[in-house]
Amino acid sequence: MKSLLIGKLAIVACLLGVYADATAADVAAKPPTLSAPQLKALLPKLQTGGYVFFFRHAATDMFQLDDHPTIGDCTTQRPLSDEGRAQARMIGKAFHKQKIPVGVVLSSPFCRCVETAQLAFGRAAVDDSLFFATRLSAGERKANAEKLRKNIARHPDAGSNTVIVAHNANMMEAYGIWPNEEGDALLFKPDSNSPGQPIAEIPVGLWQGLIK
Repeated sequence: MKSLLIGKLAIVACLLGVYADATAADVAAKPPTLSAPQLKALLPKLQTGGYVFFFRHAATDMFQLDDHPTIGDCTTQRPLSDEGRAQARMIGKAFHKQKIPVGVVLSSPFCRCVETAQLAFGRAAVDDSLFFATRLSAGERKANAEKLRKNIARHPDAGSNTVIVAHNANMMEAYGIWPNEEGDALLFKPDSNSPGQPIAEIPVGLWQGLIK
């Protein structure tokens, strides 16, 4: 348990380092966290499409940190835990049962993100600009944050929603927002007035209520 706590603290320290480099222009207001009734009330709109979901990857095994990760070698990266795999499948079941249409699915190249996307949505288009931000230079983080904002501001194909699966550090760098827990999602509604601004945070546990 002590090593697990140390691992979590190390991750938090890295993320705070990334956040310290964010400019005031990058910081958006943290959106409200939805309750179960609020998510259910939103379903008719989600079913028509036009939204962007940014998922932080599902729960991971904190006993295996990725201090020296190699892309393409999952043994060098922090993996999903059994709980995380169950979370990803639960998300996918909720989307399927509630007929929430999914078009484009983008993922960080890290295995825990790709696996989250594949288990939930059956596919994952790896986007290198979603690389874990703590592993990049300040210039690279700034460029990738701009790409993330553009991807979020891009309107999904008609009748579908876009899904992005990446890391909290990426969201911190682009918007100054830290998803509360692994598996949580930030919901965006691109429009002409405020393209790419977050409108809600969806706790990962809420999806369970949509498959009962």
